[in-house]
Amino acid sequence: MIEIHFHCLPRVDDGPASWDEAVALCRAAAAEGTTRIVATPHVLRDKWVNTNPVARDRLVRALNERLGGTPRILPGCEYYFSDEVVGLAKKGPTSPLTGLARGHYLLIEFSPGHVPPLIVSVFHELRVLGLHPIIAHPERHPVFARQPERLAEFVKRGALVQITAGSLLGDFGKTAQKACEDFFRLGLVHAIASDAHSMSQRPPRMAPAHERVRKKWGADVARGLFIDNPEAILASQPVPFTGA
Repeated sequence: MIEIHFHCLPRVDDGPASWDEAVALCRAAAAEGTTRIVATPHVLRDKWVNTNPVARDRLVRALNERLGGTPRILPGCEYYFSDEVVGLAKKGPTSPLTGLARGHYLLIEFSPGHVPPLIVSVFHELRVLGLHPIIAHPERHPVFARQPERLAEFVKRGALVQITAGSLLGDFGKTAQKACEDFFRLGLVHAIASDAHSMSQRPPRMAPAHERVRKKWGADVARGLFIDNPEAILASQPVPFTGA
């Protein structure tokens, strides 16, 4: 399996507080069958600014050294949406926005309870700049959970959707779990990731989520969402599986 949303860099956000915790979290993911992890620290969210991509890259290299390549850690970020995103994207190599595996897909989360009306035009501008938005955990967003047709509109215009493994398993409550079911029914799911933060508060949980998808929607769907689509995302290629 491949993780495209994972908080494993120490002392940069609400993820691991130490190198030991970071290593333990990544090794727990590897024990579940995860071979590659994109480190996605919060960027420009509240007190977690993390605007220096060079500093983040140093942490990725250091974590890889400690892990010895199992699993392999790749650079990325989870950007907290604001109307400054297009301007930030235009900064090029100095931009705080790091695509997943330094590629063309950008993981974006939205503030709770609000979906800015300008998103459609902003997403279009990002795509013109070569960045393809992936909406992080919309099943945990009150607007998308209640109105999946809003999410469908963004998917129709080229956005991808990542849902959380724990949401499928009921870890975030019945509303988020039902939203996952609704998104599957509408064909709005493109990748599943753990959004892991710590072993105590939010462990990986990819293996049980994979098993749930396999049993409910079939082995081909599970492979598409946990392996094939994430693989394409890391390679900056179109996702091959669009059936869930």
